[in-house]
Amino acid sequence: MSRFLYFDLPAVAAHAQHAVLADRNLPTRQGASGHRSDEPALHLFRHSGRVWLASNGDRLHNPPPALARAHNPLTAFAVRLPGLREPQGLPLLDRDRPQLMDLITRGLADGAHLVMVDPNTLTVGVGRLRQRRATR
Repeated sequence: MSRFLYFDLPAVAAHAQHAVLADRNLPTRQGASGHRSDEPALHLFRHSGRVWLASNGDRLHNPPPALARAHNPLTAFAVRLPGLREPQGLPLLDRDRPQLMDLITRGLADGAHLVMVDPNTLTVGVGRLRQRRATR
């Protein structure tokens, strides 16, 4: 059981690139304040019983890249992710914090293959999944 969501890094990187290079971006609710922004971001939402990440870019690729689906179900039931119509935004380019786009790009170059999202704080991490050995 996990309270974090894990996504494939190459799929998320394709969405991040799509959002940054798009002609325009769809407005996204970002952060705890809920203010709306049309800056490049990844949409985090729940749809059809699963959790997804997608680009907020509009009309650059036709069709847009396929949605990135979480590998695991969310087990922290207190977290209520928004639906498809009002997704939560993870800004890719933010003046006040380290750039999420840089984190994703560096992770690809370093050979990482997973993106971890904490749905409570919207913290994002990039890395490899550790293999645990069974002990007797």
